[in-house]
Amino acid sequence: MALDNPTVARRYSQALFEVAQEKGQLKDLSLELNELKRGLLAQPQFMTFMASPAIKPEAKLAMINAMTEGASALTKNLVMMAYDYGRIANLVAIIDAFNNLYDEYEKVVRVKVTTAIELDKEQEDKLSDSFAKLVGAKKVIVNPQIDESIIGGVVLQSKSYIYDGSIKTKIERIKRLLLK
Repeated sequence: MALDNPTVARRYSQALFEVAQEKGQLKDLSLELNELKRGLLAQPQFMTFMASPAIKPEAKLAMINAMTEGASALTKNLVMMAYDYGRIANLVAIIDAFNNLYDEYEKVVRVKVTTAIELDKEQEDKLSDSFAKLVGAKKVIVNPQIDESIIGGVVLQSKSYIYDGSIKTKIERIKRLLLK
C-alpha cells in the first residue's frame, strides 16, 4: 500500500529531527534544509527531471551529487534516501514537516496577520509580542497579508489559534443579533 505525502513527510522528518537533535545540529540543519527547499521551489523542472523514466539513473545521481555538494551529511543522506526509496517528490513536504517540529521545539509560532492596510514594523512587533504572550511562544514570525475586505482591525491565524478582530466580522455579528 502506497503511503500518502503527509505520512511520508511525518515519518522522514521525525527520524531526521531525532538524529539532528542527538547530534546537536538542529539549527544548522534547519537553515540548510530551508536553503534546499528554496532551491527546489525555484527549479520545479528538477522534480520533472528526477521523475522522468527517460533519464538514466547515473544522470539523476550526478544531479543529486551536484545539488548536495557542500551540504552536511544529514542533508545528503536525506536526499539520497528520498531518491533511493522513490520519495524525491516528497522532499518539500518533508522539509515543511521538519520545520514544524523545529518550530515546536524552539517554541516558535508562525502567524498569518491579515489587515486592511499595510502594517509598519512597530505595529508588527507589537502584534508579535502580544500574540507571543497569548500563546506562550518565545518567538512569533509574522506573515503579513492585506485583505481590504476586512475593512479594518486584524485577523491572526496560527496553526492552532484564530483571533478575528476584523470590523467585517463585528458588523456581521451585529447584523445577526439584529435579525434575531
